[in-house]
Amino acid sequence: MLKNETYFIDSCDDVELNIKRESKLEFKLTYDDSKEIEAIVCVINGIGRDIKDDLYISDYCARNYNVAVLNVNYHCIGNRPQTGATYYLDDIDKLILDTSLKAISIIPPFNINHIDTFEKINHYLEYIDNQISILKLKWILDVSYILKLSITLQPTKNEYQNFGIMQATDILNALLYIRKNSPFKAMGGGIKHILVGSSHGGYLANLCAKIAPWLVDIVIDNSSHVSLTNLWRVIGFGKEVDFTKYYNFLTPNTFNHIKLYGYEKTLWTTNKQSPYYFSPARKLIRETLNKDHLNIQAKYPNPKYIAYHSKFDEYVPLEEKEEYVNILKEHGLDVEFIKVIDEKQIDGKFIKDLTHGMGIPIKLLIKKHLPQILQEPLKDKTCKKEISYKCDDLIYTFKEENEQIVLSVERV
Repeated sequence: MLKNETYFIDSCDDVELNIKRESKLEFKLTYDDSKEIEAIVCVINGIGRDIKDDLYISDYCARNYNVAVLNVNYHCIGNRPQTGATYYLDDIDKLILDTSLKAISIIPPFNINHIDTFEKINHYLEYIDNQISILKLKWILDVSYILKLSITLQPTKNEYQNFGIMQATDILNALLYIRKNSPFKAMGGGIKHILVGSSHGGYLANLCAKIAPWLVDIVIDNSSHVSLTNLWRVIGFGKEVDFTKYYNFLTPNTFNHIKLYGYEKTLWTTNKQSPYYFSPARKLIRETLNKDHLNIQAKYPNPKYIAYHSKFDEYVPLEEKEEYVNILKEHGLDVEFIKVIDEKQIDGKFIKDLTHGMGIPIKLLIKKHLPQILQEPLKDKTCKKEISYKCDDLIYTFKEENEQIVLSVERV
């Protein structure tokens, strides 16, 4: 019989910022209790999706293969309206709003500091939008004028965008919990751990392999980013540099004369005097493309990598992924790299286009590779379950301890 079980456990705190976590880690396990399970397939969602989106994938895999499927609502997964996040104005948003209104001589009949609900945001922006219409009719403002503002999303569970480290640790902790408290019958001789993800989900799969290479047997990655060189802004503090350029997302065009640039709530900052400064070390540990770190990772039993990437990816250059793959291969790791470089590879079913993600469905990605993976022998991954990476002035150490991944950070 097919089983769908949901768990809530204590997972990692924010070690980097010394913040005690308020929320429980939620994850779902799907399996057929009549089967002997050969592998745990962890489907890792990208931005804008959570475990509710994967029910059909989980059921399909559990029905058709001898696998259990793990779906994890990792830290800050609820960071878009469709996954429960709510809009608000933080201090920087309010400062931008106040300064912008003064620049066009609009004096609002309300206190900007009292805008504390989405209803108030919407009501006040409607008023401002109407005032801009009046100023344009009077030829006080040019008809092409657009008021540019920033707005922030509060993730669910009162979380915030730590980015990467807590998220990957959550995935590994869920895996370790199920391995220790397995509700299913496991195949004799061991069980494979397979991580599958697209875009940010693929990035987290690779980051899990960096944090605990001994825990991951297969990484199936579609269009992940491997550095933060061009994507550091997705962490949420881009508004501190240029809110119209380094935004996380654009909101729908709700107003006629207002354009809203969206950001996620984050505690990271560009302020070097703050304890929450996103220093070079914080960036380095979050990048999977780091030759020095890969040299260390390669000394451990590592997973097999299956990766897809388009030459025309608008977010992640193919050259970056090629560099990452080449370093893995130089170390003798098992890598299958599929480059999509022209329209001839578009079949309309598996590969639908040449943009980021190529429209490849996770279900078909699993269906294509899982049968072969299950036939391959399980590698011996016996090793010391601890790994350290030097990042500028910090050393990050990840250790498997008491069925969890524990992080410690020391200053050099």
